[in-house]
This record gives sequence, C-alpha cells and structure tokens, in this order.
Amino acid sequence: STLMRSSAASDVYKRQEKMCDLYDVPLELAYAVMQVESGFTPAARSSTGDYGLMQINSINAGWLKDELGITDLMDARQNIQAGCYMLGMYLSEYEGNVNCALMAYNLGTAGAKKAWSAGTYSTAYTDKVWNAMVGLLEGERDVS
Repeated sequence: STLMRSSAASDVYKRQEKMCDLYDVPLELAYAVMQVESGFTPAARSSTGDYGLMQINSINAGWLKDELGITDLMDARQNIQAGCYMLGMYLSEYEGNVNCALMAYNLGTAGAKKAWSAGTYSTAYTDKVWNAMVGLLEGERDVS
C-alpha cells in the first residue's frame, strides 16, 4: 500500500519536513523524488538493490551507517533521512543545480560525471522529477 492512504503518512511527512530543513533540501524536491522513486511506497525494492521510499541503493549503506548511523534502509524514518542527506549533499556540491543533484542521486557521482562529459545535463529521470514537482506545487495552489 502507498503512504498516501496510510495512517503513518502524517509521521512521514513531519519527518520529511524536518529532514529537508536539516539538510537544506526544498520540500517539493524531496517529495517529487519520493514520488518518482517509489510512488510513496515504504516497502518498495528494486531489482538493482534500491530500498524504501527514496530508493536508497545498497551501495550507499556503509557510508550512510558511518555518517548518520543508518542501519535499516527499509525503515521509513531512516530512509527519508538518508535520501534528504544525499540530496542536500549533492545540491551543496553542485551549487544548487537541481539537475546535477538529481543526476548524481540517480546515477551516482561517477555515472553523472560520465553523462556530463558526454554533454548530457538532463535525463528522463530528471524530467520525471521536475514534472512531479510541478504537479505537487500546482496541487498546493489548488487546495488554498
């Protein structure tokens, strides 16, 4: 089941807001990544070793444990912290360039640098996240 319909949703949203604030990540960006990555499904797993709401790859487990004490990528709270931390790290590293940050999040730093050296600065993934962000922002306006 997806988060949107669960009673745990408000806890997750509060956690997301707190982590976005802590790691200086725009809330809409974090939600859009979550929507594209897992469709807001906490138990999501990919065939490539990506876990949870923000689809954190198992390759990151070691350093995330060392830096943040993350021990369970399937735990929604830890997954959100890991995802927001990584987005914040990439946004800082690439001076706020959202496309570069998203490409690094999606492809890893080496994969992103390889794409950039080939002249690629946006992908189907970055387009999906931008579209999700626009949808979230338009949804907020409709509610008010």
